[in-house]
Amino acid sequence: MYAEIDRFMDYLVSERNASPMTVKSYNDDLVQFADFLAGLGDEEFDAPKGGADLPAGEITPELIRAFVESCYDRSLKKSSISRKIACLKSFYTYLYNERIVKSNPAAEVSFPRKDKPLPRFLYNREVERILDFPVESFRDFRDRAILATFYATGARVSELAAAEYKDLDFHGQSLRVFGKGSRERIVFLTGEAVKLIRTYLAERGKRFGSPGGPLFVNARGGRLSARGIFGIVDKRARAAGLLARVTPHTLRHSFATELLNNGADIRAVQEMLGHQNISTTQVYTHTTKSRLKKVYRRCHPHSDENYGK
Repeated sequence: MYAEIDRFMDYLVSERNASPMTVKSYNDDLVQFADFLAGLGDEEFDAPKGGADLPAGEITPELIRAFVESCYDRSLKKSSISRKIACLKSFYTYLYNERIVKSNPAAEVSFPRKDKPLPRFLYNREVERILDFPVESFRDFRDRAILATFYATGARVSELAAAEYKDLDFHGQSLRVFGKGSRERIVFLTGEAVKLIRTYLAERGKRFGSPGGPLFVNARGGRLSARGIFGIVDKRARAAGLLARVTPHTLRHSFATELLNNGADIRAVQEMLGHQNISTTQVYTHTTKSRLKKVYRRCHPHSDENYGK
């Protein structure tokens, strides 16, 4: 197989004009694979043909998967494993196109699934910091009402941007929104959010007359876009001194996390968020466990952080 690797390296240089760094990376990965099959690696592996150099045409998908498994055993990052698989796929695509091998065993090998990062959330005190700014203009009244509504409802930014004044129910402390696929749902407002929305609407009335149409408007009285709302959240979070980027999604995540941390049923949270599948909501249970673990380590007298102090 080493001869085929050399031939592939020549192809990368002469035909693909690959950089020296790319050629070295491909060569290292392929030689590591060939060494693994020959039993020359550090891993325990029953090498085919007693450790002799195995021709590229005799490689099977099972042998490639065994190599990938060895990468997992060595605790390589998924990004590194994906790079090695991509290298083998390129190598065997070249060999197959050149008719050096009769089939492409790497075509059946799949890449590792990417880990989804846990959604970032804010603690309640951080949300209060964002809301705590001087209110001196129409924009200030509006922005505070928007931020409070996000945190009270867990609504999507698209839902809040599309919300209409007529969808407000002050008596029932709720707002009708339309989610993905135009699915209608009712989200609930806290007393604080209702108060701030009322104050905002009063200021809006002074500026633009009787309220109607879009619930949240820009400085000209037109509908406030989702992009505009993103800008408001980012601006107010920066002014509050929060270093990490805060988006409307962050407030939505914070809403869900707080509910679950305080004992809310996950099915109820699923409905309030407008998730069709509960698996989408379950990601927040991981977030809450992570948060509780941090609290445990900080507060338990025998935790690693506190023991012996």
